Amino acid sequence: MAKLITVFGATGAQGGSVANALLEDQDFKVRAVTRNASSDKAKALQGRGAEIVQASLDDPSTLGPALQGAHGVFVVTNYWEHMDQEREIKQGKDIADAAKAAGVLHVVFSGLENVEKIAGFPCPHFDAKGQIEEYMTSLELPVTFVRFSFYYENYISMMKPQKQEDGTYVLGVPMEGAAMDIVSAGDMGPAVRTIFRNWARWIRRAVGFSGDKLTIQQTADILSKHLAPKVFKASDMTADEFGQLGFPGADDLGNMFKFYRLHNPDRSVELTRQLHPTAMTFDTWAAENKEALQNALD
Repeated sequence: MAKLITVFGATGAQGGSVANALLEDQDFKVRAVTRNASSDKAKALQGRGAEIVQASLDDPSTLGPALQGAHGVFVVTNYWEHMDQEREIKQGKDIADAAKAAGVLHVVFSGLENVEKIAGFPCPHFDAKGQIEEYMTSLELPVTFVRFSFYYENYISMMKPQKQEDGTYVLGVPMEGAAMDIVSAGDMGPAVRTIFRNWARWIRRAVGFSGDKLTIQQTADILSKHLAPKVFKASDMTADEFGQLGFPGADDLGNMFKFYRLHNPDRSVELTRQLHPTAMTFDTWAAENKEALQNALD
């Protein structure tokens, strides 16, 4: 009998990838949770066979019905939607309580480390998820934590390369020469599906997703190859300088890069490929997304 998996954030990058991967497998049924059941993305999931449920992590009364009868649940919270650490923590605790009450057998939570506890400096979008992980553990939930690396997709959105006066493009990622784990957010649905399929093996474990581990200059060289004659190069900015740029969340992101560089959080290309053998390298992703990368620069 097919297992019902409730997917929160089903119209977003992570949740959408998970929902679509599960829909490709006859051993699963998908209940896609969205705040807007009439959106194009929700209708597309419904057209593929998903049950669409309207609910919100900000409304605890909607969470129980969304989990009713579900074997498993995929949960992702979005700090950047509101940039309120306490709000995100409350969302995570509410869904944890609801999963416990519903008797869900397997929770997969898209978490991150508690940077302030580990490193001694704040990183709110990490720290909130770290505290949610700690709460879920305290409840003894049957939970697997999946921790995503920096997204490839960031290079066509929030971290797109910036054109310089000499015509070159700078990748403004302040890693100061250190290698960084990166991954396609939209490519990890099959990895999560493998975890749901072998759920007993993965309970109470954390899995760090990585499709590639590159320095920023290596990343720039790959972009230069695929987008020639454009030339890309790494920034010489430090994480502390990045944190002083002044835009909302700059200090948070600067501390994230400092955490990546100083603490090398546990992300594994090898384990990721065990879960999803065709997980894309950055080179493969850049080749497949050449047009989107080009459009982001124009």
